[in-house]
Amino acid sequence: MRFWLALVLFVGGLAAGSVGVVNQVENTPIDTIIASQELDQPTTYVMIPNKLLTAYSASPKITVRGGEIFVATGRQSDIEAWLEGGPYVELRLSIDVARETAELAEVLVAGSGNLTDPNGSDIWKQEINGRSQVTLNLEQDNQTAILVASNGLELAPRSIAIEWDIADEEVEIPPITYVGVGLMALGSIAGLWAAIGFANKYRSSRRRGPKPPRRKSPRRAVSQAGAGPRRGRRAMRPNAFIAIGLSTALLSGCVAEYENPVLSPSPLSSPEILTPALTRDQVSEILFEIAEVVRVADENNDRESLETRVTGPALEMRRFAYNLISRLDQEESTLEPLLAGPIQLFLPPATDSWPRNVMVVTGEEQLQMLVLRQETVRDQYKLFQYMSLLPGADFPDVASELTGASSLNPDNKFLLVSPRLLGEAVGDLLNNGADSLWVDIVDPNNDYIKDVASVQRGLAETLSNANLDFQHEQTEDPMVLLSSLDGGALVGIYMIDTYTIIPKEPGDAVAIAGDEAVLLGTSGSATGIETRYGAMLLFHIPVAGGDAQVRLLGATQQLLTAVALGS
Repeated sequence: MRFWLALVLFVGGLAAGSVGVVNQVENTPIDTIIASQELDQPTTYVMIPNKLLTAYSASPKITVRGGEIFVATGRQSDIEAWLEGGPYVELRLSIDVARETAELAEVLVAGSGNLTDPNGSDIWKQEINGRSQVTLNLEQDNQTAILVASNGLELAPRSIAIEWDIADEEVEIPPITYVGVGLMALGSIAGLWAAIGFANKYRSSRRRGPKPPRRKSPRRAVSQAGAGPRRGRRAMRPNAFIAIGLSTALLSGCVAEYENPVLSPSPLSSPEILTPALTRDQVSEILFEIAEVVRVADENNDRESLETRVTGPALEMRRFAYNLISRLDQEESTLEPLLAGPIQLFLPPATDSWPRNVMVVTGEEQLQMLVLRQETVRDQYKLFQYMSLLPGADFPDVASELTGASSLNPDNKFLLVSPRLLGEAVGDLLNNGADSLWVDIVDPNNDYIKDVASVQRGLAETLSNANLDFQHEQTEDPMVLLSSLDGGALVGIYMIDTYTIIPKEPGDAVAIAGDEAVLLGTSGSATGIETRYGAMLLFHIPVAGGDAQVRLLGATQQLLTAVALGS
């Protein structure tokens, strides 16, 4: 009986342990998910959306195979805008439930947009070119998508694969394995107990000697009903094995089923708020390219090449500066160089629309505010304005470059002053000084207003035989408005200052010197002289309802023209 008990326990434990081991092997999680596709659709562009890239909880590795390969990453909204309604293929995730595998499916997005080369666009966060094969490892976030192309005219590469390395997970040992080990241990103990009992019985029988013959018992009558149910060890054997089978089946039913992660993709949700349009790495590269173009153009007074990365007021002022330098016949340019770095402050817009404006403060001893502008998604960022920050300027707190600033409308009603009135305010302060109506609204205590007002007073005192007229007008060039943390705005404007000098008496003449005389080609005029200056100005306008004044933070002025009246 003891041996049978030991055998039943050990065999039952062995069966249960085997079930546990098999279940553990089957439940071992996969460490890699791969989805691939050979493209069937004849397309020039392929977009891999963020929903696909973040389908599984791991950073994806993208492998593209083909001939000439271009792969770029960017905000999905920017990539969709760059495609401009043109035809492209968007990849989706397709799950084969029966085979428990992931595949890529093609969705053709129809359109009639223009085809163009995607190389070098400023909206790409990362850009890779290669032949035959390109591999890109991407960090997960909830906005980045991928554009795959060749050169924008030929068909895109045909083979694309995405691989996710799933994090290693500890495989839980099923409870049935512990039960099996326990039963085998009990069976071993029971077997040892049976062996000890058998040995003791054998030794005692040898000490007693041989047993006397047993008397024959009278034969029992055989029942006509047949033999009754068996008892004892032989009767227990089949029941024991049935018990083993039932116990194993019940225990195996308690083991949790393995859920293949391939069957349950969980992409990240789209960002609830707008994200910055540029990263620091992007703007650093853009600034380097712009500064190099400006440096070469400055060395050669090349107005045409300047247009590739400079526009608006910055282009106008630089061109007039070249005109003046060419007349001065100087070997080296005296223009203030454009500082591409180091970046002291970077304020990208948090927007999905165009045009886009970016403010960057660069330099060390002398700080510059550079305003970059992108007119459309397929245009490059260009230098739109540049101002030298004024000494002692109290720069307001602005949003982090990781969150970005809001682009504001010039008609914003929550600002202390409409940005459209800044030119009028500055002009009145320059002309009227302490008697200006704006003296309590716009702080006049800065070097720019003091210096220009001093020049105007000096002209009035020097040219006493002439009538002087000073006009200051804000141009129709787009204003740049980005929000500050106090509810106000940083505002960049462009002004034209016009000085008109006319002799009071016929026969009199007015004399000028310096750069104005160089542009005029003479040192005076009997009919009068008109000079024009351009000024790029940076303001901080506080929110309405407070005690703070509008402050001028930066300014750059350039002589544009000097002409004789009546000529």
